Amino acid sequence: MAAAVATSACSNSSTDHSILPSKSTAPVSADLQKLMNTAPWSSGKWGVQVADLKTGEVVQSKGADSLFMTGSTAKTFAVSAALDVLGDDHHFRTPVVHSGTVSPDGRLSGNLIMVGSGDLALGGRTTASGKLDVPDFDHYDANAVPGKATLTQEDPLAGINELARQVAASGVRRIDGDVVIDNRLWDPVSIGGVPVTPTVINDNLIDVLITPGASGGPAKVDWRPKTAAFSVDAQVATTPAGSKPAVTTESVTPGHIRVRGSVPADAKAPFVTTYQVPDPAAFARTVLVEALARNGVSVASPATGANPSSKLPPSKDVNAMPVLASYTSPPFKEYAKLINKVSHNLGANLLPPLMAVQRGQRTYADGMKIEREFLARAGVDPQSFTLVDAQGLPGDKATPTAQISLLRYLARQDDFDVFYDSMPSIGVDGSLADVIDRTNPAAGHIRAKTGTLVSAYHGKLALGTKALAGYIDAKDGHRYAFAIYVNNIPVPSNSVGDAIDLALRANKQLGAMAADIYKSPKG
Repeated sequence: MAAAVATSACSNSSTDHSILPSKSTAPVSADLQKLMNTAPWSSGKWGVQVADLKTGEVVQSKGADSLFMTGSTAKTFAVSAALDVLGDDHHFRTPVVHSGTVSPDGRLSGNLIMVGSGDLALGGRTTASGKLDVPDFDHYDANAVPGKATLTQEDPLAGINELARQVAASGVRRIDGDVVIDNRLWDPVSIGGVPVTPTVINDNLIDVLITPGASGGPAKVDWRPKTAAFSVDAQVATTPAGSKPAVTTESVTPGHIRVRGSVPADAKAPFVTTYQVPDPAAFARTVLVEALARNGVSVASPATGANPSSKLPPSKDVNAMPVLASYTSPPFKEYAKLINKVSHNLGANLLPPLMAVQRGQRTYADGMKIEREFLARAGVDPQSFTLVDAQGLPGDKATPTAQISLLRYLARQDDFDVFYDSMPSIGVDGSLADVIDRTNPAAGHIRAKTGTLVSAYHGKLALGTKALAGYIDAKDGHRYAFAIYVNNIPVPSNSVGDAIDLALRANKQLGAMAADIYKSPKG
């Protein structure tokens, strides 16, 4: 997997050492050790730290100064840095401008240009109350864990439709030039094989919706958003109830998605799988041209094809062009919630370039440097982490002590409630909704970020990391920061399906450990 190259942060003489965890040799409780000692968890490398949030006293610790692959707990570092740089009330504004002139009868002689702002949702998740719709298991991870994802109810093209409506309301009826997407807000970058671009429509995914039929018969296949950018060729069978789904989506020729495989008769409908759009700018252009047509605005150029970026003038000239339409997002705190609640990888990877742009820079690496500088100011020891991306790929490593240092620092900030509310609540919502029963006394009292990686270890498939880090409002009335990591648990069968099952089991195992800390934080 591709990842941006980064180095550890430089030390900062202004570090507030009062937020560092106190040195302690407090061991983990017998109950936690017992959970770690059971098979297959005993084969992994464990790191744990629990600290009183107010005093910094470390009440439980094991391997807390060793580096562990973070998985998606890396998002706690990225989201907190972005909240510091952008602010929780930051709004993304996506304008549509034009070159040339508009005649009295509505003919635009020039080009229509939509300027990407880095808005992850662009209206596609915005509810009537102005918040972002955040399901417990998002379509973004539909392919990673088949059969669990649900779709949001909002129209994924809502923002595009609003922009097209505004263009029509301005009086434009025909565009004699072209429609162009301006994706030059930052330098092009791809993380983990996924383009990280300033224009995002439906997470740059095509959702494939499969409804099983009778066992032995065909399944019904639909998709969204419907667009001329892609045709879908689907042949999906229905297998007996209880069997495992096996669905692939691929493109053998540009613009054509082939769906093959099977789903069980008792699969939750719709069974969601997704196709990653390879060229987000071309995709955005097509859906915008189609939205314009639905609003009575014709375009002389074809709706499909490559984005004609060569027609873009210098950015300073685009910034001075007349604005025909503009879409303003909900505040950034809603995006922080989406990223942390469902562990949204693309959303996390938008943060470094967004931070870079905010500081007048242009690259993903610039943004990661800004993140490391924030962590140094927050009192996190630069030797205790290595972060090369915001998502949590295998190059991202941190110690439990580093995580606790960050969590304690954040709890002292005026906007702490924003960060706290962004994380899943155990037994209630997001990626922690089902790790413990809702009747468990700990349910609703733990806010934490999960982390998961399936990777190679000693030449075989392994659960590279399972992690959980956040805050516990414990039974004793105190609030604690905690971090739990386990790395490199082999998958005996060496199969991807069994690796996914192992990761789901590990999620519950770490949930049980967090619940035990809630009950007896000091062991």
